[in-house]
Amino acid sequence: MSAKVKWPVQAVLLTVLLMASCATPWVESGEDEDVPLTAVGYVDLNRYMGRWYLIANIPYFAERGNLAPYVEYSLRKDGVIDDRYTALSGFDQEPFVKNGYIEILNPITNAEGRITFLPPIWQEYSVLYLDDDYKYSMIGHPTRNYCWVFSREPSMPDEIYHAMLAVLAANRFDTRRVLRIPHHPEQLGLPGYQ
Repeated sequence: MSAKVKWPVQAVLLTVLLMASCATPWVESGEDEDVPLTAVGYVDLNRYMGRWYLIANIPYFAERGNLAPYVEYSLRKDGVIDDRYTALSGFDQEPFVKNGYIEILNPITNAEGRITFLPPIWQEYSVLYLDDDYKYSMIGHPTRNYCWVFSREPSMPDEIYHAMLAVLAANRFDTRRVLRIPHHPEQLGLPGYQ
């Protein structure tokens, strides 16, 4: 049995940034759809369950303009994951909820699956980033048109956020399209935010 090597956060970030510097930072939408995404090696589903705050994404119609969003994942006995999405349409509004479902497509790694909020329309995804402590995560769609950056808290250190952008660049996403999502009124209108 081999021992697990623990890398300092700085070494991991430097490695990711060096890898990303060799990658094209963006491509035309869908250009690399046939090139598989580089998913993480393994996701412990039990540790992954719970609340994740959506920190940033490539905005699309169903989420554009939503404020302070978070998801809550819960694993059912049949292996399906319930995905409860909660957000605000304004900081002075009541939260609204959308319920979705996730199925794991790769049971060896649990890092690839598909999600739906409108059955029978499913969208595939890969977990592209996951720290050892399960505090930060990022998933991406194979077309490179969608990605979601998550944190267990409604904020994220800049160095982690930039490390995730580097992973996206290495996977040939157009990182210029990624925008942070306001979780507090004072973030409205700030550069880099939706």
